[in-house]
Amino acid sequence: MQENKGYNLSQSTIYQKSLEVFRLSRSVAAYVTNDKSINKMYLSKSASDKYANILVMDSLGLVPKIAETEIQENPRLKLKYAKSLQYFIDNLYTNCVKLENTKIQGKDFVRLLRKELILLKRMHRRYVNSLL
Repeated sequence: MQENKGYNLSQSTIYQKSLEVFRLSRSVAAYVTNDKSINKMYLSKSASDKYANILVMDSLGLVPKIAETEIQENPRLKLKYAKSLQYFIDNLYTNCVKLENTKIQGKDFVRLLRKELILLKRMHRRYVNSLL
């Protein structure tokens, strides 16, 4: 990954929102799975544990992808990276719906995460349009 001199990721609203989505997804997963670790969720046979694990791992993977996009200096590559983020956001939303459809407690928290993902999706759309 190349270093961009003078760029501060903390000023990026889409980066901040992705961090917020990660924190929220981790909190939802902890609540739904009764504070299981990532490894225990991964090894679990429970569908809710598996979806919670996927949700946390995908949201964790989104943060560096956004950072990579933000620091990219080549406009063509930046646009390409920005467009590819849509796949990750859609995947997060789909897994959020799957988690909500399992028999879990705390569906309100999952709905809150879905609302945040919708906001991230809108923010992403504006971000891509600003690069065009």
